[in-house]
Amino acid sequence: MKKRLFSKFAYWLVAIFFVLSSCSNPQSVKNIDSDEFKKIIESSNAPLVLDVRTDMEVASGVIPDAMQIDYTDDNFEQKIAQLDKNKTVFVYCATGGRSAAAASVLAGNGFKHVYNLEGGIEAWKEKGFSVVKNNN
Repeated sequence: MKKRLFSKFAYWLVAIFFVLSSCSNPQSVKNIDSDEFKKIIESSNAPLVLDVRTDMEVASGVIPDAMQIDYTDDNFEQKIAQLDKNKTVFVYCATGGRSAAAASVLAGNGFKHVYNLEGGIEAWKEKGFSVVKNNN
């Protein structure tokens, strides 16, 4: 129990660090609500929608056409390095904390247009927007 509690505490400290560090490059990451997130995705040509939740979390469903790369995976930066940095990236997690940290990492790795879904997929679902089973 203590180990799990410590792990969660350490995880959130890292997430907070990345969120705060994203303030150094505010132009690259835009935090937007679910209405705007959906609107911009729908108007984008071949958007890259990135779900940074764990395998267990994505089993409950994802935003349509999302690709999963688990932010907590040790190889997260190696995996995002394989993505097209010229594409606009729409990133989300469960409630917005991990995706904000992941968005900061994306911006720090040269992605110029990154949108973070405030409130995560929970806010998305609260609006009644569709969620599909992950086929990845």
